Amino acid sequence: MSNEIEQSEDFTDDPEVLELQKKLTGMSKDVMKKTTDGLRTEISQISSKISQLKKKREEHNSQARHYRSMRDNVSDEKFTQIEHLREEADKEKNQRDECNEKIRTNKQRREDLKENIRAAWDKVKELKAKYYKMKDEVGVLPEDITNEIRDLEWKQQTTTMSPDDDAELTKRITELYVKAYTAHMIGFSSEELEQAIETAKQLSEEHDTAHQNVVHFAEEGQKHHQRMLNLYKELDEVRSSGGGLHGKYLEARQAADIAHQRIVELYEKIKLNQHMMDMIDEEQIRRRQEKSLKLKQEKIVETKKKQASSKRMTLDELKLLMGEDEEEEEME
Repeated sequence: MSNEIEQSEDFTDDPEVLELQKKLTGMSKDVMKKTTDGLRTEISQISSKISQLKKKREEHNSQARHYRSMRDNVSDEKFTQIEHLREEADKEKNQRDECNEKIRTNKQRREDLKENIRAAWDKVKELKAKYYKMKDEVGVLPEDITNEIRDLEWKQQTTTMSPDDDAELTKRITELYVKAYTAHMIGFSSEELEQAIETAKQLSEEHDTAHQNVVHFAEEGQKHHQRMLNLYKELDEVRSSGGGLHGKYLEARQAADIAHQRIVELYEKIKLNQHMMDMIDEEQIRRRQEKSLKLKQEKIVETKKKQASSKRMTLDELKLLMGEDEEEEEME
């Protein structure tokens, strides 16, 4: 395999790997061999396919180089014209895309403002209801009551007057305090109403501006889109006048890219197959080690029985017991 293709070898979540993991523990030796042979055969077939694709890729690359060379021999004036048209078309496209983005932004802003406007005018309506209620129950605005109380109290403190006039003034101040309390309970504020109206108007103006921007950028975007289409049409005409060499170059290069991508995918499949073969090998090694360990344990048990019966033991049997003792000491 070539080193030109670098791909991730993490097959942890691959469906084929997951399926093999499920079956591997209970898989017989014959099935393991059959599966490994199948994977190896598939790798061989894929390798042949890669060789074919590499030939095709080189053919397409060769064609692309050929058409590019022919294209580059066309007059500098024509290519300057092509490049200019392409740049102008790209510029119109970018401006159209910017308009579309601004349309989306302003549409979203317009939608967001709708709920805010509704809430703002509901607030104005609520404050106006309080205003009419206060007008019916109090008759004047809270700030007018406050100003009159302040003036009357100042007059009472700084002016000499008869007891009757003073009593009359005190009565008027008391009435005003009652009205002020009533106004306070109603909870109306002229300043709050004015601010609410101003906020509602401002939000409405922002909504109108956002809507106007949507209309404006839609019109501008359409103009840029149409100019882009006209430039592409003119660009196609200029290119076709040169025998469509640039188009043929792009087709050949695209075909080479497709072949290359397929090669990458096939190399990845080979790596996947090798990974699954490694999984099977590891499972076989694990089983052999497990079987070997089991036989060893059985042999140790038999040897210990022989030792316990004071029978003559071979050198290998003594080594086996000594090896077990050393393993136990290492574990301790």
